[in-house]
Amino acid sequence: MFFLTVRYLLSTRRVIATATLSLIPVVVAGSLALAHTATFDILLFQIVMVPLFLQIVLIFVTVVNANALIREEIEDQTLVFFLTRPVSKPMVSTFKYLGGLAAGLVLMVPPMIIAYAITQSYAGAPFGSDLDVLGGFVATTVLGGAAYGAFFAFLSVLVRRPLAAGLLFGFVWESFVGSLPGDVPKLSIIHYLKSVLKGVVAVGPATTYRTDISASVATGILVAFTVASVLLTALVFQEMEFRQKA
Repeated sequence: MFFLTVRYLLSTRRVIATATLSLIPVVVAGSLALAHTATFDILLFQIVMVPLFLQIVLIFVTVVNANALIREEIEDQTLVFFLTRPVSKPMVSTFKYLGGLAAGLVLMVPPMIIAYAITQSYAGAPFGSDLDVLGGFVATTVLGGAAYGAFFAFLSVLVRRPLAAGLLFGFVWESFVGSLPGDVPKLSIIHYLKSVLKGVVAVGPATTYRTDISASVATGILVAFTVASVLLTALVFQEMEFRQKA
């Protein structure tokens, strides 16, 4: 079921949109290099990729994939075929979530690595000279993909229009709450992703983010949130009833 989900998400027409958006870091990095931007280096890379990748690409890819995991199959009445197998509903929802996470990472991680390689090549720096930055973005991609994906999967079993609800949460709630002063940003996922990035990156704009949470604590909170969302999804999905398509 895990591999079926990965294959499904990477073979349908929606992958055109998600893959295209995932390539934006490569397009931006390549454009900056081709334009011979004098200030294009690992510092500008951080400035551009935090809002562009973490707050747009990551959210869009995960919400689209999560919407396809369960809700689309509920509406098409095809999910019942999975449930005829000797597998419990919680296992179905969990394996589909893990498949969605894997598919999202396949789309998002390679372009980030390529964009980093373009940046280092243009700046004349060795590939390994800023691995803390690359590691920070890969880590936040994994943690963010897991957390956002789990929450959006929960929305997919909770509401009838999870795509709209997910986009509203990702692009309105996260942007608005995440930019407020004080402790309010702690109610957003992006706050913890930026906290992880700050704790991992040694030098650069990412280190100036205001937070009193260490990278390890932020990681723990994101993991706990992810697990809680997956469990809630399984509990709600367990109580749902389905009819076989005629």
